[in-house]
Amino acid sequence: MAVLGLPFSNPIVVASTDIARTPARMREFAAAGVGGIITKSVTDAAALQQKSISMIHIMDMAQKPAAGQLSDCYSFFSRGGSMLPMAEFEPEAAEFLDLGRTYGTVIIGSLSCSRTENWVAYAKRFQELGFPALELNFGNPHGEAADGKLGFLIGQSKQLCVEIASQVLSAVSIPVIVKLTPQTSDLLGTAKALEAAGVQAVTITHRFQGLVIDPETDEPILGGWAAIGGPWMKPISLANVARVSRGTGLTILGSNGVDTPRDIYDYLLAGASLVEVGSSMMLRGPEYARQLVDGFNALLREKGVSDPAQAVGKTARNIVTYKSLGDLPARRAEMDLTLCDACEDKPCVSRCYFGALCLQDGRLRHDDDACSGCGLCRHICPKGAVKINAVS
Repeated sequence: MAVLGLPFSNPIVVASTDIARTPARMREFAAAGVGGIITKSVTDAAALQQKSISMIHIMDMAQKPAAGQLSDCYSFFSRGGSMLPMAEFEPEAAEFLDLGRTYGTVIIGSLSCSRTENWVAYAKRFQELGFPALELNFGNPHGEAADGKLGFLIGQSKQLCVEIASQVLSAVSIPVIVKLTPQTSDLLGTAKALEAAGVQAVTITHRFQGLVIDPETDEPILGGWAAIGGPWMKPISLANVARVSRGTGLTILGSNGVDTPRDIYDYLLAGASLVEVGSSMMLRGPEYARQLVDGFNALLREKGVSDPAQAVGKTARNIVTYKSLGDLPARRAEMDLTLCDACEDKPCVSRCYFGALCLQDGRLRHDDDACSGCGLCRHICPKGAVKINAVS
Protein backbone atom coordinates (compact mmCIF):
# COMPACT_ATOMS: atom_id res chain seq x y z
CA MET A 1 0.00 0.00 0.00
CA ALA A 2 1.26 3.47 -0.86
CA VAL A 3 0.72 6.38 1.52
CA LEU A 4 2.32 9.78 0.91
CA GLY A 5 4.06 8.16 -2.03
CA LEU A 6 5.85 5.70 0.29
CA PRO A 7 5.50 1.89 0.19
CA PHE A 8 4.06 0.62 3.48
CA SER A 9 3.67 -3.16 3.81
CA ASN A 10 0.77 -2.53 6.20
CA PRO A 11 -0.72 0.51 8.02
CA ILE A 12 0.85 -0.33 11.40
CA VAL A 13 3.43 2.28 12.40
CA VAL A 14 5.43 2.27 15.62
CA ALA A 15 4.91 5.72 17.16
CA SER A 16 7.81 7.94 18.16
CA THR A 17 8.81 6.32 21.46
CA ASP A 18 11.90 4.91 23.18
CA ILE A 19 11.51 1.88 20.92
CA ALA A 20 13.28 3.89 18.20
CA ARG A 21 15.93 5.32 20.47
CA THR A 22 18.64 2.89 19.31
CA PRO A 23 19.07 0.75 16.17
CA ALA A 24 19.28 -2.42 18.26
CA ARG A 25 15.80 -1.99 19.72
CA MET A 26 14.35 -0.68 16.48
CA ARG A 27 15.59 -3.79 14.67
CA GLU A 28 13.36 -6.04 16.78
CA PHE A 29 10.25 -4.14 15.76
CA ALA A 30 11.23 -3.80 12.10
CA ALA A 31 11.80 -7.56 12.01
CA ALA A 32 8.29 -8.05 13.43
CA GLY A 33 6.88 -6.78 10.14
CA VAL A 34 5.45 -3.36 11.01
CA GLY A 35 4.84 -1.02 8.09
CA GLY A 36 6.73 1.92 9.53
CA ILE A 37 8.63 3.26 12.53
CA ILE A 38 8.91 6.88 13.61
CA THR A 39 12.18 7.70 15.31
CA LYS A 40 12.46 9.10 18.80
CA SER A 41 12.11 12.86 18.50
CA VAL A 42 15.21 14.99 18.10
CA THR A 43 15.02 18.18 20.13
CA ASP A 44 16.99 21.35 20.77
CA ALA A 45 15.57 21.65 24.31
CA ALA A 46 18.38 20.69 26.70
CA ALA A 47 15.94 20.04 29.55
CA LEU A 48 14.34 17.24 27.55
CA GLN A 49 17.59 15.55 26.47
CA GLN A 50 18.35 13.85 29.80
CA LYS A 51 17.46 10.15 30.05
CA SER A 52 17.01 10.50 33.80
CA ILE A 53 13.85 12.60 33.40
CA SER A 54 11.87 9.69 31.92
CA MET A 55 9.35 8.28 34.41
CA ILE A 56 6.51 5.84 33.70
CA HIS A 57 3.53 4.72 35.78
CA ILE A 58 1.08 2.12 34.41
CA MET A 59 -2.30 1.60 36.09
CA ASP A 60 -5.76 0.19 35.55
CA MET A 61 -8.89 2.32 35.31
CA ALA A 62 -9.24 2.20 39.11
CA GLN A 63 -5.79 3.81 39.19
CA LYS A 64 -4.20 0.74 40.77
CA PRO A 65 -0.60 0.25 39.59
CA ALA A 66 -0.02 -2.60 37.15
CA ALA A 67 2.29 -5.29 38.49
CA GLY A 68 3.12 -8.10 36.11
CA GLN A 69 -0.16 -8.06 34.24
CA LEU A 70 -1.88 -5.36 32.19
CA SER A 71 -5.62 -4.81 32.35
CA ASP A 72 -7.50 -4.60 29.07
CA CYS A 73 -7.99 -0.87 29.63
CA TYR A 74 -4.82 0.50 31.20
CA SER A 75 -3.54 4.04 31.54
CA PHE A 76 -0.03 4.89 30.41
CA PHE A 77 1.12 7.84 32.54
CA SER A 78 4.58 9.21 31.83
CA ARG A 79 6.65 12.25 32.61
CA GLY A 80 9.79 13.70 31.10
CA GLY A 81 9.60 12.53 27.52
CA SER A 82 13.37 12.34 27.23
CA MET A 83 14.36 13.02 23.60
CA LEU A 84 17.61 13.04 21.63
CA PRO A 85 20.03 15.82 20.76
CA MET A 86 20.94 15.92 17.07
CA ALA A 87 24.59 15.16 17.92
CA GLU A 88 23.54 11.85 19.49
CA PHE A 89 21.01 10.91 16.82
CA GLU A 90 22.93 11.75 13.66
CA PRO A 91 25.75 9.13 13.96
CA GLU A 92 23.14 6.34 14.05
CA ALA A 93 20.84 7.71 11.34
CA ALA A 94 22.39 5.62 8.57
CA GLU A 95 21.86 2.43 10.59
CA PHE A 96 18.21 3.36 11.23
CA LEU A 97 17.68 3.77 7.50
CA ASP A 98 19.55 0.57 6.66
CA LEU A 99 17.18 -1.31 8.97
CA GLY A 100 14.27 0.13 7.06
CA ARG A 101 15.68 -1.08 3.75
CA THR A 102 16.52 -4.51 5.17
CA TYR A 103 13.05 -5.19 6.56
CA GLY A 104 10.94 -3.16 4.15
CA THR A 105 9.93 -0.73 6.90
CA VAL A 106 9.43 2.98 6.25
CA ILE A 107 11.54 4.96 8.74
CA ILE A 108 10.17 8.43 9.45
CA GLY A 109 12.14 11.09 11.29
CA SER A 110 10.63 13.05 14.20
CA LEU A 111 11.40 16.60 15.34
CA SER A 112 10.33 18.47 18.48
CA CYS A 113 12.05 21.85 18.59
CA SER A 114 11.61 25.02 20.60
CA ARG A 115 13.13 27.44 18.08
CA THR A 116 11.81 28.01 14.57
CA GLU A 117 15.28 28.11 13.03
CA ASN A 118 15.99 24.64 14.41
CA TRP A 119 12.76 23.20 13.01
CA VAL A 120 14.08 24.27 9.61
CA ALA A 121 17.74 23.33 10.13
CA TYR A 122 16.93 19.90 11.60
CA ALA A 123 14.37 19.19 8.88
CA LYS A 124 16.96 19.93 6.21
CA ARG A 125 19.45 17.67 7.95
CA PHE A 126 16.96 14.79 8.16
CA GLN A 127 16.35 15.09 4.43
CA GLU A 128 20.11 15.18 3.74
CA LEU A 129 20.53 12.03 5.84
CA GLY A 130 18.00 10.26 3.62
CA PHE A 131 14.81 10.10 5.67
CA PRO A 132 11.82 9.75 3.33
CA ALA A 133 9.38 11.74 5.52
CA LEU A 134 9.22 13.85 8.67
CA GLU A 135 6.80 14.12 11.56
CA LEU A 136 6.74 17.50 13.31
CA ASN A 137 5.80 16.90 16.94
CA PHE A 138 3.37 19.71 17.79
CA GLY A 139 1.68 17.57 20.45
CA ASN A 140 4.34 16.63 23.00
CA PRO A 141 2.64 17.08 26.43
CA HIS A 142 5.96 17.94 28.12
CA GLY A 143 6.35 21.15 26.12
CA GLU A 144 6.49 23.40 29.18
CA ALA A 145 9.99 22.07 29.93
CA ALA A 146 11.55 24.19 27.19
CA ASP A 147 12.34 27.88 27.32
CA GLY A 148 10.61 28.48 24.00
CA LYS A 149 7.31 27.16 22.65
CA LEU A 150 7.43 23.40 22.20
CA GLY A 151 5.02 20.51 21.69
CA PHE A 152 1.40 21.14 22.68
CA LEU A 153 2.14 24.84 23.27
CA ILE A 154 2.72 25.06 19.52
CA GLY A 155 -0.21 22.78 18.74
CA GLN A 156 -2.57 25.06 20.64
CA SER A 157 -1.72 27.99 18.37
CA LYS A 158 -3.05 27.74 14.83
CA GLN A 159 -0.77 30.61 13.83
CA LEU A 160 2.38 28.96 15.22
CA CYS A 161 1.47 25.60 13.64
CA VAL A 162 1.12 27.19 10.22
CA GLU A 163 4.19 29.42 10.62
CA ILE A 164 6.54 26.57 11.54
CA ALA A 165 5.06 24.04 9.14
CA SER A 166 5.24 26.53 6.26
CA GLN A 167 8.91 27.24 6.87
CA VAL A 168 9.71 23.53 7.04
CA LEU A 169 7.73 22.86 3.85
CA SER A 170 9.74 25.54 2.08
CA ALA A 171 13.00 23.98 3.24
CA VAL A 172 12.43 20.30 2.33
CA SER A 173 10.87 18.31 -0.49
CA ILE A 174 9.97 15.15 1.47
CA PRO A 175 6.45 14.64 2.92
CA VAL A 176 5.82 16.52 6.17
CA ILE A 177 3.41 15.14 8.79
CA VAL A 178 2.24 17.32 11.67
CA LYS A 179 1.43 15.56 14.94
CA LEU A 180 -1.33 17.48 16.72
CA THR A 181 -2.32 17.83 20.35
CA PRO A 182 -5.80 16.87 21.59
CA GLN A 183 -5.57 19.80 24.04
CA THR A 184 -7.07 22.38 21.70
CA SER A 185 -10.53 23.81 21.19
CA ASP A 186 -10.35 23.69 17.39
CA LEU A 187 -8.48 20.64 16.16
CA LEU A 188 -10.32 20.61 12.83
CA GLY A 189 -9.64 24.32 12.31
CA THR A 190 -5.94 23.76 12.88
CA ALA A 191 -5.94 20.83 10.46
CA LYS A 192 -7.69 22.93 7.81
CA ALA A 193 -5.19 25.75 8.27
CA LEU A 194 -2.29 23.33 7.88
CA GLU A 195 -3.85 21.85 4.77
CA ALA A 196 -4.21 25.33 3.28
CA ALA A 197 -0.52 25.92 4.05
CA GLY A 198 0.45 22.84 2.02
CA VAL A 199 0.82 20.17 4.70
CA GLN A 200 -0.04 16.72 3.33
CA ALA A 201 -0.66 14.76 6.50
CA VAL A 202 -1.48 15.05 10.19
CA THR A 203 -1.20 12.65 13.12
CA ILE A 204 -4.27 12.66 15.37
CA THR A 205 -3.32 12.87 18.17
CA HIS A 206 -0.67 12.99 20.86
CA ARG A 207 -1.58 12.49 24.52
CA PHE A 208 -3.28 14.68 27.10
CA GLN A 209 -1.74 16.03 30.29
CA GLY A 210 -3.18 14.38 33.37
CA LEU A 211 -2.66 14.27 37.12
CA VAL A 212 -2.64 11.12 39.29
CA ILE A 213 -2.66 11.29 43.09
CA ASP A 214 -1.12 8.59 45.27
CA PRO A 215 -3.93 7.28 47.57
CA GLU A 216 -1.42 6.41 50.31
CA THR A 217 0.62 9.60 50.46
CA ASP A 218 -1.75 12.10 48.78
CA GLU A 219 1.26 13.24 46.74
CA PRO A 220 1.26 13.69 42.95
CA ILE A 221 2.53 10.51 41.29
CA LEU A 222 5.66 11.21 39.21
CA GLY A 223 5.76 14.63 40.84
CA GLY A 224 2.99 16.37 38.91
CA TRP A 225 1.00 16.44 35.71
CA ALA A 226 2.26 14.17 32.98
CA ALA A 227 1.26 12.68 29.64
CA ILE A 228 -1.61 10.20 29.82
CA GLY A 229 -3.08 7.86 27.24
CA GLY A 230 -4.05 4.26 26.72
CA PRO A 231 -6.89 2.18 25.24
CA TRP A 232 -9.53 4.31 27.00
CA MET A 233 -8.59 7.14 24.61
CA LYS A 234 -9.81 5.27 21.54
CA PRO A 235 -13.35 6.77 21.26
CA ILE A 236 -11.97 10.28 21.66
CA SER A 237 -9.25 9.74 19.08
CA LEU A 238 -11.64 8.07 16.64
CA ALA A 239 -13.96 11.07 16.82
CA ASN A 240 -11.09 13.44 16.10
CA VAL A 241 -9.83 11.29 13.23
CA ALA A 242 -13.31 11.16 11.71
CA ARG A 243 -13.85 14.92 12.03
CA VAL A 244 -10.62 15.72 10.24
CA SER A 245 -11.26 13.00 7.67
CA ARG A 246 -14.70 14.45 6.86
CA GLY A 247 -13.52 18.05 6.95
CA THR A 248 -10.26 17.93 5.00
CA GLY A 249 -8.44 16.05 2.27
CA LEU A 250 -5.44 15.39 4.49
CA THR A 251 -3.79 12.01 4.87
CA ILE A 252 -4.31 10.99 8.51
CA LEU A 253 -2.17 8.94 10.84
CA GLY A 254 -4.38 7.78 13.72
CA SER A 255 -2.82 7.64 17.16
CA ASN A 256 -3.56 7.37 20.90
CA GLY A 257 -5.79 4.53 22.06
CA VAL A 258 -4.61 1.77 19.70
CA ASP A 259 -4.04 -1.58 21.39
CA THR A 260 -5.48 -4.43 19.27
CA PRO A 261 -5.84 -5.47 15.61
CA ARG A 262 -9.50 -4.41 15.77
CA ASP A 263 -8.41 -0.98 16.99
CA ILE A 264 -6.19 -0.58 13.94
CA TYR A 265 -9.07 -1.47 11.65
CA ASP A 266 -11.39 0.96 13.45
CA TYR A 267 -8.94 3.82 12.96
CA LEU A 268 -8.93 3.06 9.24
CA LEU A 269 -12.75 3.09 9.19
CA ALA A 270 -12.67 6.49 10.91
CA GLY A 271 -10.44 7.88 8.17
CA ALA A 272 -6.81 7.12 9.03
CA SER A 273 -4.55 5.70 6.31
CA LEU A 274 -1.81 4.74 8.80
CA VAL A 275 -2.11 3.93 12.50
CA GLU A 276 0.56 4.72 15.08
CA VAL A 277 0.93 2.33 18.01
CA GLY A 278 3.03 3.39 20.99
CA SER A 279 1.99 2.33 24.49
CA SER A 280 1.14 -1.31 23.78
CA MET A 281 4.33 -1.74 21.73
CA MET A 282 6.42 -0.44 24.64
CA LEU A 283 4.59 -2.49 27.26
CA ARG A 284 4.30 -5.77 25.37
CA GLY A 285 7.44 -5.74 23.25
CA PRO A 286 8.36 -6.75 19.69
CA GLU A 287 6.57 -10.09 19.96
CA TYR A 288 3.33 -8.15 20.33
CA ALA A 289 4.16 -6.15 17.22
CA ARG A 290 4.19 -9.42 15.28
CA GLN A 291 0.86 -10.41 16.88
CA LEU A 292 -0.64 -7.08 15.78
CA VAL A 293 0.57 -7.54 12.21
CA ASP A 294 -0.67 -11.14 12.00
CA GLY A 295 -3.94 -10.34 13.77
CA PHE A 296 -4.64 -7.36 11.53
CA ASN A 297 -3.98 -9.36 8.36
CA ALA A 298 -6.28 -12.12 9.65
CA LEU A 299 -9.00 -9.54 10.34
CA LEU A 300 -8.72 -8.18 6.80
CA ARG A 301 -9.18 -11.69 5.41
CA GLU A 302 -12.19 -12.23 7.67
CA LYS A 303 -13.70 -8.96 6.41
CA GLY A 304 -12.92 -9.81 2.79
CA VAL A 305 -10.74 -6.71 2.45
CA SER A 306 -7.83 -7.16 0.05
CA ASP A 307 -6.35 -3.67 0.47
CA PRO A 308 -6.46 -1.69 3.77
CA ALA A 309 -7.17 1.46 1.73
CA GLN A 310 -10.65 0.03 0.99
CA ALA A 311 -11.57 0.52 4.66
CA VAL A 312 -10.28 4.09 5.02
CA GLY A 313 -13.12 6.46 5.94
CA LYS A 314 -15.88 3.89 5.41
CA THR A 315 -17.51 4.57 8.78
CA ALA A 316 -16.67 8.28 8.87
CA ARG A 317 -18.71 8.87 5.75
CA ASN A 318 -21.82 7.44 7.44
CA ILE A 319 -21.70 9.56 10.59
CA VAL A 320 -24.87 11.49 11.36
CA THR A 321 -23.85 14.82 12.89
CA TYR A 322 -25.69 16.61 15.66
CA LYS A 323 -27.19 18.97 13.11
CA SER A 324 -28.99 16.01 11.55
CA LEU A 325 -30.03 14.07 14.65
CA GLY A 326 -33.66 14.38 13.59
CA ASP A 327 -32.91 12.18 10.59
CA LEU A 328 -32.25 9.16 12.81
CA PRO A 329 -35.20 6.79 13.29
CA ALA A 330 -37.04 6.96 16.61
CA ARG A 331 -36.39 4.09 19.05
CA ARG A 332 -38.39 2.29 21.67
CA ALA A 333 -37.63 -0.31 24.34
CA GLU A 334 -39.23 -3.74 24.13
CA MET A 335 -39.38 -5.86 27.30
CA ASP A 336 -39.55 -9.65 27.65
CA LEU A 337 -41.97 -9.58 30.58
CA THR A 338 -41.38 -13.26 31.37
CA LEU A 339 -37.78 -12.43 32.17
CA CYS A 340 -38.89 -9.28 33.97
CA ASP A 341 -41.16 -11.34 36.26
CA ALA A 342 -38.12 -13.37 37.30
CA CYS A 343 -36.28 -10.20 38.33
CA GLU A 344 -36.81 -9.37 41.99
CA ASP A 345 -35.16 -5.96 42.13
CA LYS A 346 -36.33 -4.48 38.82
CA PRO A 347 -33.73 -1.67 38.96
CA CYS A 348 -34.93 -0.33 35.61
CA VAL A 349 -38.02 1.20 37.23
CA SER A 350 -36.09 3.66 39.39
CA ARG A 351 -33.65 4.41 36.53
CA CYS A 352 -36.24 5.30 33.89
CA TYR A 353 -36.10 9.09 33.89
CA PHE A 354 -38.80 9.41 31.22
CA GLY A 355 -41.44 7.65 33.34
CA ALA A 356 -41.99 4.81 30.90
CA LEU A 357 -41.61 2.02 33.47
CA CYS A 358 -43.70 1.32 36.57
CA LEU A 359 -44.98 -1.58 38.67
CA GLN A 360 -48.63 -2.65 38.73
CA ASP A 361 -49.56 -5.50 41.05
CA GLY A 362 -45.88 -6.41 41.24
CA ARG A 363 -45.49 -6.69 37.48
CA LEU A 364 -43.49 -4.42 35.20
CA ARG A 365 -45.47 -2.18 32.88
CA HIS A 366 -44.01 -0.27 29.95
CA ASP A 367 -45.60 2.91 28.54
CA ASP A 368 -44.75 3.04 24.82
CA ASP A 369 -45.80 6.66 24.51
CA ALA A 370 -43.54 7.81 27.35
CA CYS A 371 -40.53 5.71 26.22
CA SER A 372 -37.76 7.75 24.56
CA GLY A 373 -35.83 4.68 23.44
CA CYS A 374 -32.72 6.03 25.15
CA GLY A 375 -31.43 2.54 25.94
CA LEU A 376 -30.46 3.04 29.58
CA CYS A 377 -32.77 0.22 30.72
CA ARG A 378 -31.01 -2.24 28.42
CA HIS A 379 -27.73 -1.59 30.20
CA ILE A 380 -29.28 -1.63 33.67
CA CYS A 381 -31.27 -4.87 33.19
CA PRO A 382 -29.59 -7.85 34.92
CA LYS A 383 -31.72 -10.38 32.97
CA GLY A 384 -31.07 -9.31 29.38
CA ALA A 385 -34.80 -8.69 28.98
CA VAL A 386 -34.61 -5.45 26.97
CA LYS A 387 -34.22 -4.83 23.27
CA ILE A 388 -34.06 -1.37 21.70
CA ASN A 389 -35.86 -1.30 18.35
CA ALA A 390 -36.26 1.35 15.71
CA VAL A 391 -39.82 2.64 15.35
CA SER A 392 -40.99 2.47 11.75
